[in-house]
Amino acid sequence: MKQIHLIFNLFLSISIAILFYLHFSEDRTSKSLDNIKNFNNQVAPVEKLTNSIVYVNSDTLWEKYELIIELQNQLAATKRAKESYLVSKGQKLEEDAYQFQMEASQMTEPQMILNQTKLEQTQSDLQSRQQQLMEEQQRIEKNLYDEQQTMGIKIREELTIILKQYSVDNGYQLILAYSALSDLLYAPDSLDITKDLVNSLNAKYQADKAKEE
Repeated sequence: MKQIHLIFNLFLSISIAILFYLHFSEDRTSKSLDNIKNFNNQVAPVEKLTNSIVYVNSDTLWEKYELIIELQNQLAATKRAKESYLVSKGQKLEEDAYQFQMEASQMTEPQMILNQTKLEQTQSDLQSRQQQLMEEQQRIEKNLYDEQQTMGIKIREELTIILKQYSVDNGYQLILAYSALSDLLYAPDSLDITKDLVNSLNAKYQADKAKEE
């Protein structure tokens, strides 16, 4: 009976482990994307100083900049595929653990004694598979995090290149970011360069993409 109790605990721990991973993986993904988005609240580097100050709606930039959209879609697709893979392996492990539990629970005491070595080996194998699954979850989580960081660097580099030249070409001293959560409480529409900046960003993105093809 002690063995059955251990098997049942193993069965429960597998389910909890998978749910724990999916929950915190999603949190981490959300936090990492927020950190990238907050870059838009930084002041752009400039070459020529004037008295001109303009602003960009960072929410609109985040929604309409095609590079961000593509990278987000790629990351989301990768995350879905990895989650599906882990869930599939976890379900198979649960099924095997449950089958083992049922078979062991139907044995008589003499049968359990006779098959003790086999039962212990099977239980050890299930525990080993559980440990391997947990380690694989950690590796996948780290890989997703690294991909998010790479995405952030790429977006940061592209924005820096565009904003630096954009401020020089237009004589802007400061390019501020406006969003529902920013400290910028009011600015006239005449200072809003969001549409023009998004068009410039997407034009460069399409041109770079055409060169790669």
